Amino acid sequence: MSQQTSSPPGTRRSRRRAPLVAVAVGAAVVVATVATVPWPDGGADGAAGAPPVPDVAALAGPLADQELVWEACEFSEDGPPVPGADVSNVECATVTVPRDWLDPDPELTWEVRISHAQNISTSDPDHHTTVMAHPGGPYASGLSFSTAVQLYTPELRPTTNYVSFDQRGLGQSSQVGCDYEYDPAGGPAAAAQAIGDACSQDPDVATMTTEQTAYDMDFIRHLLGLEQVTYVGYSYGTWLGTWYGNLFAAHIERMVLDSATDSTQRSIQTNYDAAHEGRDRQFRLHLMNWIARNDATVGLGSDPEAIWERYFAATGGPEKALAAQHAWNAARGSVAFSSPAFYPIAGSLVASIITEAEASTESVDPLELAGRIVDGTDLPEELRAGADAGLALLRDTPETEPGELVQGTHDYVIEFTACTDGQWDQGLEHWDGFHERTAPSAPLTEQLGLLVTPTCAFWPTDSEMPTADEHFPETLVLQSELDSMTPYEQGWAAGTGLPNTSLIVVDNESIHGVFPYGTEEVDQPVIDFLLGGDRPDRTVVAAGKPLPLEDVTYESWSPIDADGEHDDVPLFTDPTIPAETGILSEPSP
Repeated sequence: MSQQTSSPPGTRRSRRRAPLVAVAVGAAVVVATVATVPWPDGGADGAAGAPPVPDVAALAGPLADQELVWEACEFSEDGPPVPGADVSNVECATVTVPRDWLDPDPELTWEVRISHAQNISTSDPDHHTTVMAHPGGPYASGLSFSTAVQLYTPELRPTTNYVSFDQRGLGQSSQVGCDYEYDPAGGPAAAAQAIGDACSQDPDVATMTTEQTAYDMDFIRHLLGLEQVTYVGYSYGTWLGTWYGNLFAAHIERMVLDSATDSTQRSIQTNYDAAHEGRDRQFRLHLMNWIARNDATVGLGSDPEAIWERYFAATGGPEKALAAQHAWNAARGSVAFSSPAFYPIAGSLVASIITEAEASTESVDPLELAGRIVDGTDLPEELRAGADAGLALLRDTPETEPGELVQGTHDYVIEFTACTDGQWDQGLEHWDGFHERTAPSAPLTEQLGLLVTPTCAFWPTDSEMPTADEHFPETLVLQSELDSMTPYEQGWAAGTGLPNTSLIVVDNESIHGVFPYGTEEVDQPVIDFLLGGDRPDRTVVAAGKPLPLEDVTYESWSPIDADGEHDDVPLFTDPTIPAETGILSEPSP
């Protein structure tokens, strides 16, 4: 459970949500030496030359003999089943795991809630595999995700079972938090530094890591009586899957990693750094082109470069930039950078920002201007209600009095994992320089307030992603070209750099979370692979689908070659040229 303490007089409590947006903040993790971890003789399953695999049953001690009690699932609002998912064959159970797998004590435990969609007995000769699935984040419940992947793979269902879980720290699994305190007069990084200083010394937070979760996953496999599982992970789940594959390769039949981080790196910082330019790349090359082609709907003209320049001219001052930030957040416009299905909303929002900002010639109140922007945006009723509520909450947030300390409890698992998954660059000097270099190529990211010093800048760790070797499981990586959250270079590096791995890229597509995509060219190789077939022997470059309101796919970047590579990123492209043709202007030197 989250720790709660009372606030001393004259202080204010808060729960800080720092802007780690791309994927996925614990103690200085003590890395166990090989001598502290039980290993089977000669490697798992006796595979000649295979690296030793941690023996989770030996590590867990008496916990390895627990019997799972299956019962009806209660799914939470932050992770409900996807529409159309069948929950009739799903039961849930609670697994008791060692709190710290690197120094296990059967008296110190956490609970991990799991779901199991069972279609066939594992003793049935027709049983093929059990898919263990993770939705990414980690910021919401993953308990119902077994039903989503079951829905996505009807061809597997007769011979396949599915498992998912609430990662430690989330949903119905054990949760922790760390208390912090800071003086806002310490500058914009004061909160991040206070959280990093406090949480990196918290022994419970130190166990909320990707490495520990990988051990949890293998323990779930053990308790289900499975020799191997198939793993399917999205976004951060690709980073987790690689960690699992590096530690427990012998226990994994094969893996699908969708919208991938570059898990050939030792730290996940590389993905967060890349996401800033990835977001602006999609904004400039994909959304601007869509807006330009749909002038009849959006009404901003047909020149994407002119629209882009007009947008930043209209929001150039600090008050208007802040109003635009509030409007993007309130209207949830950034969802469009994960799914182009929301491009009509994002286009309407861009048009309203330009219209209202240009009409406000004098000094403006950012919240009042944001309200007018949201009023002028074409939003469905549920988003409009949420936007109005979000702006009202901002208006009602009290100002911090000078000299008033702010106290809070931080329980943001996405930071607990990110900051302990390899050392980040530490201190303000690096990050001030990084943001100065990044801002010119990522002006929207800067406007959205995402170029801020991360909590991880004050979080020392000794942990790092293990190195993949030739025993890494057979793996298939999927990646869309203009993904903003795990940018293309990240997925390409994983798909071409991990051993025993093939890559499927979707050209002129920006969706985050590709499979199921709805085209045979993308989906069939995934299904064939999950059914036990061979992975593609080289990179597959698949065509993207048309964007909303369109029936033709257009070239947004530049054509991808047979190896999944293409030219440098142009400043702008001709929005009217169909896919696999030329570039309007080259990048500046």
